[in-house]
Amino acid sequence: MANDQNKKTLRSFQCRDYLWDVFEQMSSELECSVDYLLNEAMRQYARSRNYGSRGSSPGRAAASVTGEEARPSIPSAPPPPPHRPMATAPLAPVPPIAAAMTPQAMTPQAAYASGPYPSAPYPSAPLSGPPPLSGPPTERPAPPPLPPQPVPSARPPLYVIFNGQKVTVNKDEFVIGRGAKTADLTIKDGNVSRRHAAVVFQQGAYYMRDLGSTNGVQFAGARIDSKLIQDGDVYQICDYELRFTFR
Repeated sequence: MANDQNKKTLRSFQCRDYLWDVFEQMSSELECSVDYLLNEAMRQYARSRNYGSRGSSPGRAAASVTGEEARPSIPSAPPPPPHRPMATAPLAPVPPIAAAMTPQAMTPQAAYASGPYPSAPYPSAPLSGPPPLSGPPTERPAPPPLPPQPVPSARPPLYVIFNGQKVTVNKDEFVIGRGAKTADLTIKDGNVSRRHAAVVFQQGAYYMRDLGSTNGVQFAGARIDSKLIQDGDVYQICDYELRFTFR
């Protein structure tokens, strides 16, 4: 009985009036009961003090903090050396061009003879290479057509049976939870999160995924984070069963 965290017992205590008014306002806005908010508040406070959490205790938490503080610090990289400009040699002065040598008079033969080379006639022979092709240009054959691309398959129909009703999963992300405005399938229970789980269609298949809920999603008695949905699968959210079928 000690492991049954959902067992509840009627208790009485003194509460400040303004705190009760705040919890009643939160209950109306979050669509849940006041006793559910009180239970959540006490559980969060116990977790913040390291009481009642799974596999943890105040001593173990302190040991983990001490272990993190004992890690040696990684030295930072040394700063880069200061930038020093590279020394460049001065450019040699360019000799002036003779005034008589105008652009019109600068023929290729004259430019070749005026350089530091022996005087010789300017080569006029064409560059060596393959002879030009004769006749009309040939047309290149057209490339073969591309193979047809596969068309993605349409989303197959999926139905969820809940409380004797058959509901169609008609979205790529079908949300299940307590919130009337945030869920596509609403379960009015304080133990169910506002966005508890979702049926996700991805790569041609449906998956049941937990959206970080408090009490989780169970399949065959074990809690799951994500699982491929097959025909006839039954998932449990708190005290409720959801059966999936493709027919």
